[in-house]
Parts: sequence; C-alpha cells; structure tokens
Amino acid sequence: MSTSETLQSDSQANSSAQPKHKRRAFNAMLQPFLQFKLLLYMLGSTVVVALLLATFLYFAFSDMISGLSSGVGAASYHAEMIEIQLVHLFRYCGVLFILYILLLAVVCVAYTHKLIGPFQPFNRHIDAMISGDYKSRVALRKGDPDLFQDYADKLNTLADKLEKGD
Repeated sequence: MSTSETLQSDSQANSSAQPKHKRRAFNAMLQPFLQFKLLLYMLGSTVVVALLLATFLYFAFSDMISGLSSGVGAASYHAEMIEIQLVHLFRYCGVLFILYILLLAVVCVAYTHKLIGPFQPFNRHIDAMISGDYKSRVALRKGDPDLFQDYADKLNTLADKLEKGD
C-alpha cells in the first residue's frame, strides 16, 4: 500500500468516526424568541429615556420660542428660525433612532449567539452518546467563553471513559 493510499484511508476513517457539522452565518438566530425579548427590553428602556429627553427639550425650547414669538420684527423672525431648526433636529434624531434600533438588533443577535451558540455542539454530542456513539467529541468555536470549554473538556473525558469501557 502506498503512502498516499494510507493517508487517504486514514482521512476516510477519521471522517467516518466523527462527522463534521458545518456552521453557517445564517444560524445566528438560535433562540429567536429570547433574542427578540432581549431586543424589546433594550428598546423599551431606550424609548423611555428618549421620551424623557424629548419632553425636557420640548418644554425647554417651547418657553423660549413662545417668549420670542410674542415680540415683533426680528424676535419673531428668530423664533421662526429656531422652530425650523428644531423640526430638523427632531427629524435627524428620528433617523438616528432608527439606525440605533438596527444596531441594537445586530448587537442583541450577536451577543445571544455568543452565549447560546456553544449549546449546539453540546446537544449534538449528547445525542450521539445517547445513541451509543462514544467516539463523538465536543468541538467549540475559537472565541467561545472558557466556561463552555471546561464543560466540553469534561464531556469529552466522559466520552473517552465510556468508549474505553471504564
């Protein structure tokens, strides 16, 4: 048997012993309800702060505008200009708020995916062990928290002992 045939048979044996699971970027929505709930909590608190800020700005500027608009001539012109600028300010704030919501949604999905993502390999490994495949091992992603790696190591040690029949 040639060296290339030996390497090829070894790679086939390794690939049949432990199937590789492809990770796709689209799998970011692992727990959509949990991710959506986190997004709603964060948006709710943001909306409360935004409404308080808008109320404060409205009362602060409405007194100034009403004081200027009661005058004649130049004061009335300045009040009108301030009012126009405030309308533009609120429009820009609205656009920024929409961008903020989109950014917040991305952060919520990314953060929860980082916390929930490692459970997928755990579930596959446990299912394989239940079905009697003790050659299965947990393989986590590079950036997963160390806490998950500790549990993965413990499950892999358990699988080693079960495979050896200890």
